[in-house]
Amino acid sequence: MSKGAKTPWTRLAYLIPALGAFACGGDDPQVPTTITAPGSTNLTGTVGSAVSIVPTVSITDQKGKALAGIWVRWTASAGKPGNDSSQTDAAGSASAVSWTLGITVGAQTLSASASGLGSLTFTADAKAGPVRMLLQQFAAPTAAVGSTLATPPSVRATDQFGNPVANVAILFAVATGAGSITGASQTTSASGVATVGSWKLGTLAGTQTLRADFTENGSFTTVTAIATSAAAFEIVLIDAGAPTGSSGKRLCTSPVVAIRDVYGNGVGQVPVTFVPVAGSGSVSGGGSVFTANNNGYATISAWTLGATGTQTLVASSTVLPGKQVTFSAALVPPADFSICARFIGDGGTPRQRQAISSAVAKWQSAIIGHVGSLRFKEVAGRCVDGIPAIDEDVEDLLLFVQLAPIDGPRNIIGQAAPCNVYLPIGLTLMGFLQLDVADLDLMLTEGTLDNVVLHEIGHILGIGTLWNFRRSLLVGSVASGGTDPYFVGATARDQFALLQSTYGGTPVPVENCVGITGCGVGTRDSHWRKSVFNTELMQGYSNRTMPMSRVTVGSLADLGYTVNLAAADPFTLATALRS
Repeated sequence: MSKGAKTPWTRLAYLIPALGAFACGGDDPQVPTTITAPGSTNLTGTVGSAVSIVPTVSITDQKGKALAGIWVRWTASAGKPGNDSSQTDAAGSASAVSWTLGITVGAQTLSASASGLGSLTFTADAKAGPVRMLLQQFAAPTAAVGSTLATPPSVRATDQFGNPVANVAILFAVATGAGSITGASQTTSASGVATVGSWKLGTLAGTQTLRADFTENGSFTTVTAIATSAAAFEIVLIDAGAPTGSSGKRLCTSPVVAIRDVYGNGVGQVPVTFVPVAGSGSVSGGGSVFTANNNGYATISAWTLGATGTQTLVASSTVLPGKQVTFSAALVPPADFSICARFIGDGGTPRQRQAISSAVAKWQSAIIGHVGSLRFKEVAGRCVDGIPAIDEDVEDLLLFVQLAPIDGPRNIIGQAAPCNVYLPIGLTLMGFLQLDVADLDLMLTEGTLDNVVLHEIGHILGIGTLWNFRRSLLVGSVASGGTDPYFVGATARDQFALLQSTYGGTPVPVENCVGITGCGVGTRDSHWRKSVFNTELMQGYSNRTMPMSRVTVGSLADLGYTVNLAAADPFTLATALRS
């Protein structure tokens, strides 16, 4: 072998490294193999809010090396992740950015998944949010006054989504009804419920309330119970007054009694019987009725008087043996002009009824001539709901009075109108008067109730309501486009002229609402003009002093009544202006 010649082994030695480099050059391909969470997959949070730890996953290959650029999809069972999908970074990490939990307490899940891999699930225990509302658990319980409720009432504390909030302090206190409680301080249960220890109702029938407070944020609710009257204890006469009537005629004011419990609450659905003593006429329906649920009142619809000097009616109940009340009425000759005032429903307080009787007496002193007598039949509900069906002899005027809600305090305080008239004379046979219950106490305090009632009955008689019914006493009404309406009845004009007004001419000026804020349809064209008459009875605004002038009485004569001008109150325009 010559010097320097290479053997096959030498060539093989060179070849082997070359082959080795060909067979093993570079790394194995990276394959996504594992998806893990760098932290805990068990999270906590508040409903409707983001969890404090952002859900994050790591993706590695078969050798545990981080993989970048792998897409991860986020799917929530409730709530919403910040991103529906995200891509791993150089460290192999991808996050949901955030996870806002759903609004229902309990376990919620968020799954992270990538192509070729399984999914990783995060679980959050969603807690209720702060107390936002307290609610009474059940319908208002009902029990007798002075008794302890068999089942104490509960409230439920909830967050803004209606989830129960446990372990919060609730404080109960009596709000209305003057009852008493035990266990005022309570803590809500796992279901968010707190129950007062006990509640003994006060002695006033009706709605009674507790207040339940979560003092940390001012949330509260009112817990309600219905207190019913106790057992019947007594029968009492409701403002007998001194009624008068004529023999053989129905007494205008029906007798009213009340059944009350030991605390003075009215007791409903108690049988009451009205029995006239010998010679004291007869009562409708056999005299047997039941007391009303709201106030314990009982009344008969009609008592037709007999022939003796003093009429007596006895009211009693089988549930109160040995107890009774007596109602008396005196016989008097029929008035020259009769106004039969009759209440619809609750007849109000004695003071309110006295305002009606005083007004009736005042108008009966001004009208001294009989208008008419008629056998009158009418269906129920004529003019206003509550007026019963009528089938009786009516002398002159049948007046129904109702104390009812109209429009709240300090707006319309009363309203009235004729319902039926005598034909062909066109004077009122039946009318109605409504007084707003929201204004009654206010009118008493301000001293205007009597004047308001007197004023409204004036409208029923026809002042401002019948001026142009089968007659033409109002000229230039605002409703017809005029600006200076006036009354042209001769008697009223003569009396107005005597007042020496600066108003141009003798026709009586009627309200046109010029310069009066809030003056509207119910006032204009139907009252004397306030800028001239100021506080006179039949101008359109209530006042403590409202004299009935001879102009007003004279206007009744112009309608067709026989009047007594001397029944008017002293009145001058100068005095009215100073008032």
